[in-house]
Amino acid sequence: MRQELIQGRPVVSPVPPKPHQWAAKQLERLFDAAAPPGIAANREVNLQLGADLLISDVMVGSVAALSDDGSSMHAADVTMVTEILSPGNTGFEPAWKPQRYARGGIPFYMELELSGLPRVRVYQLRGTGYVEMADAHAGEILKLAEPFELSFDPAELVGPRR
Repeated sequence: MRQELIQGRPVVSPVPPKPHQWAAKQLERLFDAAAPPGIAANREVNLQLGADLLISDVMVGSVAALSDDGSSMHAADVTMVTEILSPGNTGFEPAWKPQRYARGGIPFYMELELSGLPRVRVYQLRGTGYVEMADAHAGEILKLAEPFELSFDPAELVGPRR
């Protein structure tokens, strides 16, 4: 079970389904291969945002902060968070998590939808909210220059490697 703390209340959810876990693993590999020195990806890391304790599916941030002995990351050490939306997610989660990430000042937010054909959307923080900067469906190539150069087909995120 995953446990998050939202406005002082515990939120418990089951471990995500296997396709969700597989996609997170693939994203972590892609991010690690593309990220510059000093930046790395990790799955299911505690993120302290004020009184909230959230767990994104994949977090990209400072290697030093990811490898310290603390139990959570702070927003100042995070470059990007990724949430994977798969069957079983509530409609509530994609509505409130990005708002909290934005309030924490996290520069980039990625959302991967696994219902139907995979789709990836990437957002950049502008002011107090996120603005979409990239969008790709399976069969298309998502290309990013920020937060680091990265390109991939969202279809690569589902199913085992061959």
